[in-house]
Amino acid sequence: MAQKSKILIIGGTGYIGKFIVEASVKAGHPTFALVRESTVSDPVKGKLVEKFKGLGVTLLHGDLYDHESLVKAF
Repeated sequence: MAQKSKILIIGGTGYIGKFIVEASVKAGHPTFALVRESTVSDPVKGKLVEKFKGLGVTLLHGDLYDHESLVKAF
């Protein structure tokens, strides 16, 4: 059986992104989600992030507008 592709989802805690994250995991792909540090402290999105962790999603902390955070994340 072929190895599944690694999937990086940017915006995974958004309205559409959360469904994409779940579909990727359900399809058996190693799934990575880029999230901002501020997302974790948000009560609603924080719960979503915890759900992702439970699904086996690898969380990468960074912000598209902060180059250094992306370097650290990857």
